[in-house]
Amino acid sequence: MKTIICFVFVLAGAWALTKEQIDKLEPISKECRELNGISEDTILKVRRGEAVNEPKLKNHVLCVSKKTGLASETGETNVEVLRTKLRKVSENDDEVNSIIQKCVVKKSTPEETAFEIFVCLRKVKPNFSPAN
Repeated sequence: MKTIICFVFVLAGAWALTKEQIDKLEPISKECRELNGISEDTILKVRRGEAVNEPKLKNHVLCVSKKTGLASETGETNVEVLRTKLRKVSENDDEVNSIIQKCVVKKSTPEETAFEIFVCLRKVKPNFSPAN
């Protein structure tokens, strides 16, 4: 019998996105929700910083990353795109470089990498939106 391992993700704090950022992100999120079969309720919980037990979440985050240019079609992180987007919510280039160095760490799968980058960015820049 196979054991399905579900991950529990606790993302600290509410995501500090503006209405404009949410409006830009929503069509992308909706498309990825439909592709991955993740519920809107789950996404709303993540945005509020609630604990989520959903194995499809990492696939969703990778999908959003691809559609916003943060990841290539093969799942590689597009660091220059991330740098450009971070500059919109950062004080200076030193801070941007520090965030990239801290958050962009390649994991065993593209899904894991995209998800860990997402978690890290939420911690260090809660007002960051991949849709900006």
